[in-house]
Amino acid sequence: MLSIILFAMAADPAPGRDLLQKMSDCRTIKIDAERLACYDRTVVAIDDAKTKKDFVVLERGEVQKAKRDLFGFSLPSIRLFGDGQADEPLKQLVGVLQTTTGLPGGLMRFTLQGAGMWETTEATMVGLRQGDTVTIKAGSLGSYVATAPGRRSVRVRRLR
Repeated sequence: MLSIILFAMAADPAPGRDLLQKMSDCRTIKIDAERLACYDRTVVAIDDAKTKKDFVVLERGEVQKAKRDLFGFSLPSIRLFGDGQADEPLKQLVGVLQTTTGLPGGLMRFTLQGAGMWETTEATMVGLRQGDTVTIKAGSLGSYVATAPGRRSVRVRRLR
């Protein structure tokens, strides 16, 4: 079952949360006509917010794909996907090696299928071949470490 996440895009996300709270509050109204009127008012406000792009609906899969696409980039500390409370950050990325390019100083640039282009920041991993599985994990102080089975780990940075 897909979980839907509602994300307020306005600078102040409170109006989006307020709309959802108002819709929930409508449930407590006992008189049918008043409850229906409450729902109608709230749905119109939500539709207006969606039309103005103040309110966006994302499926969990879209959020996970975006996190994967952004893994390795330095981003400001913002709550991009929800309120950050129960939101588990992506700790590693696993991809299949597509291309490698040797660089001066023993460095290497490589592309992972569906996981972007990376570059080593220290002497390269030796013997990588197309089709190898590479795991990139978040290291300390904003760094990233790449490993492949049977190879030593090296620090990397994401290019795109």
